[in-house]
Amino acid sequence: MNRSVLVLADDLFWRSKIEHAVQSAQREVEFVSDPASLGTTADPAKHCLLIVDLALRQPPFEAVAALKKDPARGAIPVVGYFEHVRKDLKLKAEASGFDQVLPRSTFAEKLADLVFAHALPGAARVASDERELPEE
Repeated sequence: MNRSVLVLADDLFWRSKIEHAVQSAQREVEFVSDPASLGTTADPAKHCLLIVDLALRQPPFEAVAALKKDPARGAIPVVGYFEHVRKDLKLKAEASGFDQVLPRSTFAEKLADLVFAHALPGAARVASDERELPEE
């Protein structure tokens, strides 16, 4: 079964960038913008990865901590990204159980590789002729 990538983000620029990377791995992407919905949306049978924007209007930390405590849902790898000047968000994410927390610049650089690593384990990524979106 082809599991999709669940994304908790409300910024349209990042949603577009993430959607492009997920589609390049030939996977579907599902967006949610309310952290409270993770309890009912995140499904390890359906999702191979959860990507979280740490700068959401509603902080995602409690929802992710609850997700990680759930024996089934906690198996979904969680990657968060943050503005490099907001180290406080990184610390909160790490304390909440995120598997990986990256500054936005690093996240943008490694996004396609992250998606491929979780959506197509063992697959090799080939360069695309499509142009990447510019950085913020």
